[in-house]
Amino acid sequence: MPRAIWSGNITFGLVSIPVELHSAVESSHEVRFRMLHRKDKAPIRYKKFCSKEDVEVSGDEIVRGYEIEDGQFAVVEDDELQRVQEEVGEGDRTIELLEFVEVSSLSPLLFEQPYYLTPKAAAEKPYAVLREALLDAKRAGIARFYLRTRPLLAALLPGAEVLALAVMRETGELRSPKTLDFPKKAPRAPEVKMARMLIEQMAGEFDPMAHPNTYRAALEKLLASKPRFALAAPEEEAETPPAKRDGAKVVDLMEALKRSLDEAGTRRGRKRGAA
Repeated sequence: MPRAIWSGNITFGLVSIPVELHSAVESSHEVRFRMLHRKDKAPIRYKKFCSKEDVEVSGDEIVRGYEIEDGQFAVVEDDELQRVQEEVGEGDRTIELLEFVEVSSLSPLLFEQPYYLTPKAAAEKPYAVLREALLDAKRAGIARFYLRTRPLLAALLPGAEVLALAVMRETGELRSPKTLDFPKKAPRAPEVKMARMLIEQMAGEFDPMAHPNTYRAALEKLLASKPRFALAAPEEEAETPPAKRDGAKVVDLMEALKRSLDEAGTRRGRKRGAA
């Protein structure tokens, strides 16, 4: 099994399920190129130059600038970023489920980075119960969690075998489609009906294997015909340290679910009484 990049707990109500986070993207399947010197096949390295003085600058001479308006920048120092991080905090190692929504209500445009969640030892049962319950309800969990000290919004999505966690963009990051030029005229009912009939005729189960990446296949064919050689100056890559193990205990599932339902019912009753 691939090494986990994060470990913690899914929490909702009084239920806590220890899980591990794994990348859902296989980066080795991407075709990436290195820039090499044609003469000796050594890797090309990029240096940092001042565009005004045309001189190379060292790291301690470089500051971060944020473009507030077109052509207007503000400089942010490292200690200021550290204070921002301290204000936000690093969070605890929990994926806190805030609410459950219909899967169909989530726009795929919001999904940014996918991960898999697997149960830790002794957590297989509550993990399976949550996955099956989400599948039956056709709902996803909206969650907050910290990854590499950053607070992220995510959607907990149930699959046939495993739970997935999709990091979501903030809504403000999406451009409004109202700025685009698209037809405003309403279609006629007979045309919509005919289109619906065609859609139904072409309906089927999605099979990703039926849609191979032809560009990648052509690149692989080209690369297979090329001679191999070692880089003139290979670089060593630092190994990613293993994620820390979380020793959280699994709460009795049925008892936690019952108590969570009781508390949720009590809160609803208080809201009605206040109204």
